[in-house]
Parts: sequence; C-alpha cells; structure tokens
Amino acid sequence: MSSLKLQEESCSAFGRLVLQYLKDNPQTNMNQLAKQIGVSHAGLGWICLRRHSPSEKTASKIAPILDTDLSKLARLIHENKLESLSEANALTYSVKLDKSWVTRKVPVQDAIAGLNAVFHAFHYVLRSVPEKEKPTDFQVYKQAYEIVRKHLVTSGQLKSKSSG
Repeated sequence: MSSLKLQEESCSAFGRLVLQYLKDNPQTNMNQLAKQIGVSHAGLGWICLRRHSPSEKTASKIAPILDTDLSKLARLIHENKLESLSEANALTYSVKLDKSWVTRKVPVQDAIAGLNAVFHAFHYVLRSVPEKEKPTDFQVYKQAYEIVRKHLVTSGQLKSKSSG
C-alpha cells in the first residue's frame, strides 16, 4: 500500500499525521518509514486506517520521527477507538428506570470529553507519585479508554436516582 493508495478520508487522525509527514518529507516513502519503526509496509498502512491503531511500542517509535509528542499520539489513538465504536453504533448508555431498561446513544464528542476527563483525573491522582513510578501517558489513556468503553458499551446494572 503506497501513500498514494492510502486516502486521507480513510485514515484516522494518526494516519493523517503519517500522510502529512510523508507529504512534507518526499525523500521518505511509506516503505522506508515502516522499516524505521519496525513494521511492514502493509502493517503501517493498516494502523493508519480508521478502526485500527498502533500499539504503544509502535507509537513510541514513530512519535519522534513525526516530531509529535507521544501524549498527543496516545490521545489521538484512543479518541479514534471511541470514534470507531461510535461508527459501529456501540456508544450507548443503559440505565434501569423503575423496572425497565432505557438505552441512549452517547455522542462521540461526549465520550471523547469523558476520555480526556478521566485521563486528567488520573494525572491529578498521580501527581504525588515519583515520575519514574508513573505510568506512561499512553498507559493512562488506555486505562481511561477502558473505563469509558466499559460504561458505554456493556450494559451495567446502574439505576437512576429516581429508582434507587
């Protein structure tokens, strides 16, 4: 898959950063960039697409090449995961009201705001932990994503205030 075959509209925000890098650095092609980060040409193309994303290891290898902060990549990668859930109509909130369940679709912007709020809450809680003992921002975003996903994708046993 060459960068020409990889269309911007089919890429995640991470993928668009890769395409922009390749556009700004015509001396580097997709195959060379893939080799630099230790993935196949097809693998790099795959992780650039919406609904797919790089691992922390791959993101940490490509961040300095793209001249992008790993925290920004982590945010974009995990926001993309929520966008993918939204496209699959999987961002829903269920609550038991009286004796019946009510399910509402959650706008992706709200889910992303929740992701970032949980991320910042983790950082606030960990502010007194020595730097070398803290998780990476990628790990914190991953935990924040799992919290948001768990509450929006699986039906919980939540009850409304009026039925409690």
